[in-house]
Amino acid sequence: MSKTKVDSTGIDLSDNFAFTGTVSGTPSTFVKTGALTSTTDAGSYSLDSCFSATYLNYFVTFKFAVAADGSEGYLRFRTGGSTNSASKYMSYNHYGQNSGNPGYSQNNSSDHAKLGYDLEATDTKAIQGFMYVFSPYSTTYLTNATTHFNAITQGGNRRFYIGGVQFDDTTSFDGFQLTPNTGNGSLVDLHCWGRQE
Repeated sequence: MSKTKVDSTGIDLSDNFAFTGTVSGTPSTFVKTGALTSTTDAGSYSLDSCFSATYLNYFVTFKFAVAADGSEGYLRFRTGGSTNSASKYMSYNHYGQNSGNPGYSQNNSSDHAKLGYDLEATDTKAIQGFMYVFSPYSTTYLTNATTHFNAITQGGNRRFYIGGVQFDDTTSFDGFQLTPNTGNGSLVDLHCWGRQE
């Protein structure tokens, strides 16, 4: 590989640059492991084979809209193309909102983790956010996720959530699913990266 040496005053770092390959010399690197985009109504959207033994932890961005006002957004993990609906999900999400009244949503020993409730059924007002997923493929550690996302309720409140999810077992997962509590979703845009140490 050829190298070009540039003086420190020779690059305007405020410009945009395009490159291919992997950035090195950083503490960690993110490698894309999966993506799913759909604007077709469906009862669930699954991203399989995005977790593996190659990486311990993952960064996920998500956008998810429901087809019926007032629905909730659920997260479940998957193994080998099957959704795990064991009652071992714990989740807690605290939110602030534009009306000034903070709140939270939680569930314990449930068959899902909750990502928002009382949602607006408009694609342009979808839940949007990210989560770090820790040790999903491991059979030694519990699977945990730290969530951070924004949502709009059917009443128009803008909610800003932070929280967490835990699956209370050392089950190995290779994917995950987003689904409404009832009816269909109407849009999904999922991207997953493995964190290379």
